[in-house]
Amino acid sequence: MTRWRRPLTYLVVAAVVLAAWQLLTSSGLVKPLLLAPPDLVWAALGHLWQQPANILGPISVTLRETAVAFAAAAAIATPIGLVVGSSALLRRAYEPVLTTVSAVPLVVLYPVLAATLGVGSSSKVALGALYAFFPVAIATTRAAANVDNRLVIAAEAMGATRAQYIRSVVLPATLSPLVVGMRVAMALALVTIIAAEFISGADGVGYELGTASQGLDTPSLFAWVVIACTLTIGVNVIFTLTTNAVLKGIHR
Repeated sequence: MTRWRRPLTYLVVAAVVLAAWQLLTSSGLVKPLLLAPPDLVWAALGHLWQQPANILGPISVTLRETAVAFAAAAAIATPIGLVVGSSALLRRAYEPVLTTVSAVPLVVLYPVLAATLGVGSSSKVALGALYAFFPVAIATTRAAANVDNRLVIAAEAMGATRAQYIRSVVLPATLSPLVVGMRVAMALALVTIIAAEFISGADGVGYELGTASQGLDTPSLFAWVVIACTLTIGVNVIFTLTTNAVLKGIHR
């Protein structure tokens, strides 16, 4: 029973949301222009699926931009976090900076990025990478700072260089927290890029959301909201399953 508790909880929550949605629209409490009835949203989804490229094309654009943003952020943030976290001096100096800047709404930088990189994919990837950078950097920094002292002493006793210490001691010890930070970073990158596409884009899931919104096509708007939510959940589930499998293989 415990095994099925979480899926059942999700199903119950989804059923309650759908029932409330249907009740609000059928009772006339909310105008259809603001909240489309579920049957019209379902019809809009069916219309989009008549030509799968209408959905798969924007999704592929958004996923490609997300992948590039996430990879760039992880490649830069991981070594920075390892170096900062493994040094008490650097940690005292830069960890407060990382945590403070991560709380800033970086979306305010998007006009600057759009002005310098253009309104194409480059500015969206850059904004997504900025948001994805901090969860990875902070998680890696804190994990590296909490490495078991016995491992540190053993590495020093064996005369390990700083590079050997980071590679052989710090990196394996920080792997699990690093994966957690990357999971958050992946979700942030995806959501940020969808938002940037909504603001100024020519393709992608966010662009389709913006087009439907500007055209006052509420059923299509909510259809794309459903697609965006499904995409976000799907990416998170796939990333979680993949990283869990990798971690189990490493621990074995």
